[in-house]
Amino acid sequence: MKKTFTGLALAALFTGLYAQIVTQNVTPNTVAAKGSVACIGNGKTYTADNNYSRVFDLADFGINYQFKITKIAFGVESVNKPLQVGVQVYQSIGTYPFGTTALLSNYEVDVVPADGGNMVSTSEGLSTVIPANGKFVVEVSHNGKAKLESFFMGTHVGGQTGPSFLSTETCKFATPTATGTGQLAAYQDAQWVMTITGENNLGVTEIINSKNLQVYPNPVNDVLNIKMGSGIKMESAELIDYTGRQIKTRSVTPGTIDVSYLPEGNYILKVQGSDGNTYIQKVLKN
Repeated sequence: MKKTFTGLALAALFTGLYAQIVTQNVTPNTVAAKGSVACIGNGKTYTADNNYSRVFDLADFGINYQFKITKIAFGVESVNKPLQVGVQVYQSIGTYPFGTTALLSNYEVDVVPADGGNMVSTSEGLSTVIPANGKFVVEVSHNGKAKLESFFMGTHVGGQTGPSFLSTETCKFATPTATGTGQLAAYQDAQWVMTITGENNLGVTEIINSKNLQVYPNPVNDVLNIKMGSGIKMESAELIDYTGRQIKTRSVTPGTIDVSYLPEGNYILKVQGSDGNTYIQKVLKN
């Protein structure tokens, strides 16, 4: 059947874009009172050039389409005065930080001392587009030398699904280094808090690594248990392999999935909750 769309119909389709949340923090949007690290300037009166970054692979979140970033939020441990920090988004090709990056966008965010221990964000309505199946880097940068400013990136030790990186020319490691390794070996607790909000065209909210979805054991051999947060019921569940193919699932008992017959590898679990949200978690099959 041939279908014809009017201008109004097309507008309705485009306004169907929805918010999708991407984070590598097991406990998102929570900032610890201490645990950060930064290169300090002479006399310890300011923080020098510091670039805090994470790399996100859309495939890790079951995203196989163009992803438009609309807002970037990050944690602040402390600042000594009102200041601005830069937020850069790069397309990443190869293995970060040794592959290549291309700057896609650059934003400024105002931060004040009262923001310490909290999240701050860019304005909403950003329009940075990441290619389908692509990788991108979010970098928060600041150099307080000129105005004797001090900025420490927010951290949380609740666990992370990807490394946190720091680079600084002043302290002699211009190549981003994962915290807890190399020159930063003593700073394994420095796990940057970042939350990326974006859009696709499916019309529902998808939440990555939410505490409202618990799966265990993970890695799993035979039976995967699924537990939802208080007041949320699981209405349906599906597994997707890394080619984007949906896997037919078999339940053993309510709240479980038999995965014994699946090949070893990584899968994406999508659970439809009774609250209208779709919860996503990466699962490793042994």
